[in-house]
Amino acid sequence: MTPFMSLLLPVLAAAAAVFVLSLVIMAMPWHKRDYGNVPNDDAAIDAIRSLNLAPGDYSVPNPRLPGGGRNPDFIANWERGPSFTMTLIPPGNISMGRYLAAWFAFTLLVAGIAGWTTGMLVPPGGDDHTIFHLAGIITFCSYTLGAWPLSIWYHRKWSTALKTAFDALLYGVATGLIFTWMWPRP
Repeated sequence: MTPFMSLLLPVLAAAAAVFVLSLVIMAMPWHKRDYGNVPNDDAAIDAIRSLNLAPGDYSVPNPRLPGGGRNPDFIANWERGPSFTMTLIPPGNISMGRYLAAWFAFTLLVAGIAGWTTGMLVPPGGDDHTIFHLAGIITFCSYTLGAWPLSIWYHRKWSTALKTAFDALLYGVATGLIFTWMWPRP
């Protein structure tokens, strides 16, 4: 077992590497078609604004009617379409700093979980192949598996889930390489 405190530097380095890599990935062309455009942004915004909805998550039609998915009104609305899920974000100034800070905290959490789990199984000076694979697989799973339920339940495009898996593969390789390189030696 490798003490977690001896893994703080590799955890921080892996989190920073994934953070920077994710910024590079955002500029790559493969995510440009994750979201489509509506024909008229202003009309769509005005239509939603006219409903005076509070920020939050919405599903239309909503299966929470009495009788749930068996309610005839729900079934008719679903079949007639369109059906959609949406998240309304509070209006105001966009603070990318807040989003980037939260994203870095998440990369730190994932790197910490990868380090802790790998450290529970690999001693100081352990096999590089094992370090790389454990840290990489844990990181890959942490970043990719959350996207799949969005495609299953919310009809998000499967191509987006697969692209997210490719991103996660890159994050896993980066984390595995950093942990292998910086793993404590006896």
